[in-house]
Amino acid sequence: MQKIHVKPGAKLQDYKAYGSLYSLVLDFLEQSKEAIASIQGSTIWMINSTAIGGGVAEMLPSQMRILRELGVSIEWLVIEAKDEAFFDLTKRIHNAIHGSGDGKFTPSDREVYEAVNKQNLPKALDLIADGDIVVVHDPQPMPLAAMLKKEKKVPIIWRCHIGLEENTGVTDAVWEFLSPYTDDYDHFIFSLPSYVPKSLKSKTSIIPPAIDPLSHKNRALQLHKSIGILYQSGVLDDHKAILYHRYNHLVRRIMPDGSFGSPNQNSNLNLIYRPFVTEISRWDRLKGFKELMEAFIKMKKENQAHGDPESLDYKRIQMTLLVMAGPDPAFVSDDPEGQAVLNELTKAYMALDPEMQNDIAILLLPLDNPKENALIVNALQRASSIIVQNSIQEGFGLTATEGMWKRKPLLVSGAAGLKFQVEHNKTGKINEDPTDIDSLSKTLAYMLNHTKERDKWGFNGQTRVIQHFTLFSQLISWLKVFEEQRLH
Repeated sequence: MQKIHVKPGAKLQDYKAYGSLYSLVLDFLEQSKEAIASIQGSTIWMINSTAIGGGVAEMLPSQMRILRELGVSIEWLVIEAKDEAFFDLTKRIHNAIHGSGDGKFTPSDREVYEAVNKQNLPKALDLIADGDIVVVHDPQPMPLAAMLKKEKKVPIIWRCHIGLEENTGVTDAVWEFLSPYTDDYDHFIFSLPSYVPKSLKSKTSIIPPAIDPLSHKNRALQLHKSIGILYQSGVLDDHKAILYHRYNHLVRRIMPDGSFGSPNQNSNLNLIYRPFVTEISRWDRLKGFKELMEAFIKMKKENQAHGDPESLDYKRIQMTLLVMAGPDPAFVSDDPEGQAVLNELTKAYMALDPEMQNDIAILLLPLDNPKENALIVNALQRASSIIVQNSIQEGFGLTATEGMWKRKPLLVSGAAGLKFQVEHNKTGKINEDPTDIDSLSKTLAYMLNHTKERDKWGFNGQTRVIQHFTLFSQLISWLKVFEEQRLH
């Protein structure tokens, strides 16, 4: 188990300097006073499975900085595992909670699950004291609660960031596999009420995830800064007068033969000169990349077959680029499924004709430097015409919230977490079935060719994020839970 150092970042005065955030900060400071006073003398311990990549690792540093500024003692621990069987198992658990897979788990699965957590226990026992508060995130470290409770008098909370709206045979099976571990938790936190298993409802709070508006992934970028980041990362080739040198590790692109090359090696993306549609996620079948690519190709072919070559609508779709971006596998060693999904996308891409290949960019984003990775995502999102999250299932899509914050129109599937974020025809479009290629294709074309509506949706999206999805509203809810657990 590793203790994570959180670097300095934005302070409360920095958030207050933004007019749109000023009242949020004041409300937060007022509403958090009692809860903060009640947990003095205790340390909050956040435990998850990774310090880089994923929503938990993105949200924790900002939350911790703000709470520390207010005098709260809070620390972050990450479990460590070298057994590939553990990551295979926890990926299957993750998929099953989303209703995907066969839901079959064996006694040997349980042995691997508990063994890895037991290996991480000694460090946790050395650091955690009686009276502290422990928050365990997602399934990977879930067995730790029972182990900790044998040695320490601490309230323990399980925070689940994933879920499915309805019960299925697969979800019933995975919750049955996890049920031996739930008894040792004092409280549960889910993102949506529909994700909560019936057996846990009486001890559950609902806290939707949220973004930090001043993080590197979300901070405001002037036009020259965005262009500079796209050049530094290798996405752009043009080099006029750039303030900074290129990054040590550059974005790579899937080539027509399936190899990895520079983004402009085979054909120039001309990224800042043409409309483009973006989906950025990890390589996961549940993210709907393949279906999005099929819909994009269908839109292009329909336009060529039936559009008016003299019209602006025809030319706009003809020019549009699809960008699908995710982590570079060179920096991810513990996600074999991610590599398999990327291989599937690559195979489909290789089968396309050269003209269509030029209009689709599968980009691999380096993860060696979290700040640079966040800035690349930020710049890509800000340059996009439309941001897509075509998830088959999605507990809560931070990329959707990030896009709305940047005043970008969203096209999302009907996955529960996304429907909770995006308002249809107000902040973007909801295409209910992410596998309905015809409907997805038509929705893409409509959004591309209704530019004024895109502007309206983008403006409304940022307003919605300010009202519901910033870290301040989230922290108020967290502090109330901590206060209740401390009092118990």
